Amino acid sequence: MVDWGDPGTFWLNVTNAALGIFTVVAFAIVAGGVIVELVERLRGRVASMAGDAHTLHVPALGATMADGGERIDKGKAKDDPGKRP
Repeated sequence: MVDWGDPGTFWLNVTNAALGIFTVVAFAIVAGGVIVELVERLRGRVASMAGDAHTLHVPALGATMADGGERIDKGKAKDDPGKRP
């Protein structure tokens, strides 16, 4: 049992209590960081699955596109004479 009234061990008990609180807070911060990271990864995975028809998710590369990564608007033709050099 902890005797908070004993002058010989008062500061030892205060130090132990402070270190215990610090440890609990540190574990809570690390657990919060892990949870945030997992949620962000799940959001990224869901967002990459809901991409357009030209998007392919490759785990080592991330999201890749079949046409080289340049989006083509649906209203424009592929052979736009204004884009040729």
